[in-house]
Amino acid sequence: MAKKILIVEDRETTRIMVAETLRRRGHEIVAAATLEEGKLALDEEKPDFLLTDLQLPDGSGLDLLASALGSDARLPVIVMSAFGTIEIAVEAIKTGAYDFVTKPFDTKRLVSLVEKALERRPRATASVDNGGIVGDSPPIRATLAAARKVAPSDATVLLLGESGTGKELLARAIHAWSGRSRGPLVNVNCAAIPRELMEAEFFGSERGAFTGAVARKLGKVELASGGTFFLDEIGELPAEMQAKLLRVLQERTFTRVGGTREMHTDIRIVAATNQDLRKSVTDGSFREDLYYRLNVFPIRIPPLRERPEDVAPLVRRFAATIGDKLGRSPVDVPEETRRFLASASWPGNVRQLQNVVERAMILAEGDKLLPEHFGQLDSPAAEKEGGERSEGLTLLDVGRRAQRRAESEEIRRVMRETAGNRAEAARRLGVSYKPPWAKLKEYELS
Repeated sequence: MAKKILIVEDRETTRIMVAETLRRRGHEIVAAATLEEGKLALDEEKPDFLLTDLQLPDGSGLDLLASALGSDARLPVIVMSAFGTIEIAVEAIKTGAYDFVTKPFDTKRLVSLVEKALERRPRATASVDNGGIVGDSPPIRATLAAARKVAPSDATVLLLGESGTGKELLARAIHAWSGRSRGPLVNVNCAAIPRELMEAEFFGSERGAFTGAVARKLGKVELASGGTFFLDEIGELPAEMQAKLLRVLQERTFTRVGGTREMHTDIRIVAATNQDLRKSVTDGSFREDLYYRLNVFPIRIPPLRERPEDVAPLVRRFAATIGDKLGRSPVDVPEETRRFLASASWPGNVRQLQNVVERAMILAEGDKLLPEHFGQLDSPAAEKEGGERSEGLTLLDVGRRAQRRAESEEIRRVMRETAGNRAEAARRLGVSYKPPWAKLKEYELS
C-alpha cells in the first residue's frame, strides 16, 4: 500500500536517489533539506514515515526525531548518517528510531527496512494524545493536566521524579504541546558531559579558543533558540556552570568560549532532576537563586508504585512495540501475569518495567507472557516487608508473599469473628477443617 514518506537530507544527490527509489515503489514522497523544513513538513504533510539524516545544516536529526514522536508516537523513523558509531546508533534507538542506517547504504536494504517498518506500524492508541505517556490513573492524569496547562506558556518548568519515571518523555510532550513545537527541542544531560567540556557544549566556541578548536562550534543554547532547551539531571550541574546558566535564565544572553560578543537566545527552559534540590540548596551544592529561577512551575511525576493500575497498559504497550522490533506476533498478557506485575514495587519505575518486558518477550516462546518469563526483579536495594527481605525475589515470589499476607489476614479476621472455632471458620472460608489448622501453624497465628 502506498504511503507518504518524508525524506530530510541536505545532500541533494542522496535525497533525489532515495526519493526516486521509493517513488518507484509507489510511495508519495515529500522532501526537505533542513531541520526547519522537515518540521514544517511534519506539521503540514502528516507523513506515514520519516527518513532523516543525522547531521542537518541547522540542527540534529535526533531533534527532528523527537519532534516527530512528540506529535505521533506511532510514526516509524529511520535515521541515516555517514558517521556510524555504536553510540550514535544507540542514542537514535533510545530516542525512538525504528532503525539506524550508515552511509553509504544499499538502496535495496533501505527500501526493505522502510517497508518493513510501515507494515509493523502500531495501531493508534489513546496514549498518543498524552504525548506517548501511557496511563489513566489519577496521579498520572494530574501530572498530564499540569503539563498541558503550562505547555502553551514560556514559563520555566521543573520536572521532579525518580529515575525511570519518564521525565524526558514529559519534556517532549510539553514541547510538542507548546507554541514552540516547530522549533528545536535540544536535550542536554548535565551528568553526562565532562566538566572541562561543559561550557563549550552549552555555549559553543570560537575558532582557536582552545587546542583542537579548528572551527566555530555552535552550543546547545544557541541551537535551541526558537524552541525548548531541556536540561536533564540539572542537580549534577557544577557550581561554575550554575552561575552561567543563571545568566541565561535571567537575560537570555551568553558568550561563546573564546568570544567577546554577547549573543541572544530565544529559548524556553525545561529542567528535570531526581534529586531534592531544596536539600542541595541547604547544603550549599546548588545555588538558591538558580533554584528559584528553575522552580517556576514544578511538576511531580509519580513513581510506578503509586499508580499500579497503569502497569497493565504499560506492559501491553511495551509488548506491542518490542514485539514489532523482534518480529514477533502479538502476545497475550493474562490476568495472572498482570497481578504479579502490579504487585511489584518497581524501584526502577517505567524504565525497569520496559527492560523486564523486553527480557520476557525474548524468553517467551508461546503467545502468552507468564510470570516465570520475568525472572528476578532488578532491585537496587533490599526492602523489608513482613519481616522478610525482598532482595533478589522473583515476581512469582512477590505474588506468593502477597498471597500469604492476604490469607493470613483473612484467616485472622474469620477466627476473631468465630471466637476461635476452627470448624466454623473452615465453613465460612469454604475449605475443609484441615487447611485453616495447617495455616494457623504455618503463619504462627494463635
